[in-house]
Amino acid sequence: MRYYNKLLILAMLAGLGTGCTPTDNQESDSQKTLPQVGWYMRIVSNATTSQGKVYTHNTAGVFGELDESIDGLDRHDVPAKGSAILQVRLVNDDLDSTQEYYSDYRSYDQNDTKQSWDFMVINNDNSVDLSNASLNLDIQNLKQLYKSNGRYTEVSANDTKKRDSIKLIDLDNQTVYSYTDLKTANLHMDGKHIRKFRLVLGEVTQDDMQVFVSKIQIKPYKLQTFTDGFGLPPE
Repeated sequence: MRYYNKLLILAMLAGLGTGCTPTDNQESDSQKTLPQVGWYMRIVSNATTSQGKVYTHNTAGVFGELDESIDGLDRHDVPAKGSAILQVRLVNDDLDSTQEYYSDYRSYDQNDTKQSWDFMVINNDNSVDLSNASLNLDIQNLKQLYKSNGRYTEVSANDTKKRDSIKLIDLDNQTVYSYTDLKTANLHMDGKHIRKFRLVLGEVTQDDMQVFVSKIQIKPYKLQTFTDGFGLPPE
């Protein structure tokens, strides 16, 4: 079974704006002539209860770099809202220390300088208790972003080197996993409703093991529209 906060996601996607919503293509000869202006990947979470019921969140958890973005808050960083049975939310004090995000884009760096993204897997909808569920995390294949005539185009990358180099840190348990380890990682919610993780592109150091402070707040549900943001990629 998949969980979707349908009204919220539809409202966000509907408001991304003409000329800024990317389209997904296979890489063509004409595409290769355009300069790359960014990339993104998406975190997918699955929680399985002791009864075998599976909850999936694969409509947010977007992290990447974009030519129009800055490392601080900009229009491509989409705030998270409301409660959810299962959801991935990115956390970044440089954006807002009291807010979580569905997407976190940084300034595009073609030199692949080390980057890290903090995120939480949350279960803050009282209708289903996932605190004892097993947890699986995956990262969808990298999408390369190009822009022509004001429009973004996304291309599924043939090269998986960047994704394969990602390290996932389970901050709650102080454990580091390579991307290939994620397929067999024995993750759980560990009796919690909020689990904390960090993705690192680059070498993991002791500083990367520091646990961030969660300031999550349950906010009233409210539809929000975005008039011209890039934000979440299309389904």
